[in-house]
Amino acid sequence: MIQSLISAILEMLLSAAASAVIKFFGLENAVEIATVIICLGFIAIGFTACLLGH
Repeated sequence: MIQSLISAILEMLLSAAASAVIKFFGLENAVEIATVIICLGFIAIGFTACLLGH
């Protein structure tokens, strides 16, 4: 259950971050910054999985 909660929170944070990047930097730079956000998301998912022992 905690895993689902953490996953939902991370999904909301990544969605909000992507929206903020597009608003602040425009669509052209958003593609470059989106790759950084996606990588940070993968790191956060891996860190969460490590903490939960999976």
